[in-house]
Amino acid sequence: MSRYTVVCRTKKYGVKAIITIAILFILILFEVLGGRSYFDEILGLCSMLYMILLLFARRLTNEDKISVLLLLTVICIGVLSNIYSKINVSLYSILIDLVVESKFLWVFFGAKYFVTQVEMKDVSRILRPFAKLFAVTAMIFALISQVVNIGMTGSERYGLKEFKFFFPMSFQFLAVAMVAVAVISNKQSRKNYRYYICMCIALILATKSSPLLFSVFFLILLVYFKKREELKTSTLVILGILVLILGTFQIQTYLLNENAPRYLFFYYGGKTANTYFPFGAGFSTFGSDQAARNYSELYFRYGFNGLFGMNQKDGSFLSDTFWAMALGQFGWIGFALYVIVYIRIFNSIKKVKLNLEQRAFCYAAYAAQLIHAVGSAILSSSAGVISAIAIGMVLGGSYRKIEIKNRSNDGKV
Repeated sequence: MSRYTVVCRTKKYGVKAIITIAILFILILFEVLGGRSYFDEILGLCSMLYMILLLFARRLTNEDKISVLLLLTVICIGVLSNIYSKINVSLYSILIDLVVESKFLWVFFGAKYFVTQVEMKDVSRILRPFAKLFAVTAMIFALISQVVNIGMTGSERYGLKEFKFFFPMSFQFLAVAMVAVAVISNKQSRKNYRYYICMCIALILATKSSPLLFSVFFLILLVYFKKREELKTSTLVILGILVLILGTFQIQTYLLNENAPRYLFFYYGGKTANTYFPFGAGFSTFGSDQAARNYSELYFRYGFNGLFGMNQKDGSFLSDTFWAMALGQFGWIGFALYVIVYIRIFNSIKKVKLNLEQRAFCYAAYAAQLIHAVGSAILSSSAGVISAIAIGMVLGGSYRKIEIKNRSNDGKV
């Protein structure tokens, strides 16, 4: 099968690999600069159109076709919710929120189908040296930052200074670290473990729950998959208990405290879903960035305008959770379908032929982001899009190889 290539000295690289790297570079650059851009929304929209074209062209697997159709159903429910509730009828605001709240999934699927095994090999060849350098320097600066202030730390927790590297926030550092691990893991080798350990040390010193969860999950699964091919239910239970232990502080502070913004969002998310049953309040009405920017009518109704960090002047906590947003905006039915899509992706990992390092990475990265979304809007953020690309291209780079082989056996290639 022919493909467009770019020649660099004596080596050839696929154009799609160059495009993938360029997209990652732009996204990461915006994270480092800390400024808001619409590049991730544009990428989300393009990915959505790309997947719809593949759907009509019948180029999706049956499993992904069902997931895409479920996602489109959730979007339709969200729009119907806007019509039903009449809280926000601004077409522009609805369309923006529609893309923002689904872009993680669209970009994930887009990367999975755009990046084939050949492209993933090219991406890995180009970025591997930078990924290894990133891991080593991150660990070195993380350790130095604990004793010397070099401008790479934030608040202090557990007696450790929060390491952010050269990013404004630690979750942005985590997203780029995921790309580095994805690139390194494409070629399984014992030598890779030194870089994984470096990366995990730096992430653990970030002290926040999501980098900590990813690091612990990844290291445990690296050992686990040396002896077993698939995750067992008992293992998932153990990992779930580990999540509760590591997240005890966050659970008590943010989810069980009746005055905490995250608790309020989950409580009123359920109340909103009940009020507008069987739909929700619709896009741009509850828990989303657009709802905060336009200051939703629901926030006045629930008294958020009188709370710190949740009022019109200071809305720093108004888009600080993802799952509560989905419950309030899509209702119980839409929320259930939305969760099912994410669960289907998690279950699909075991069906892809990955090396043990890639399998450990995909499970750890995906689980860490889903858990992180309980107390943040990571799945609707630009950093979340970076992690979606990392996971998607690892799964796509392996999945497409299997699909092409199967088609060849059927005499179609």
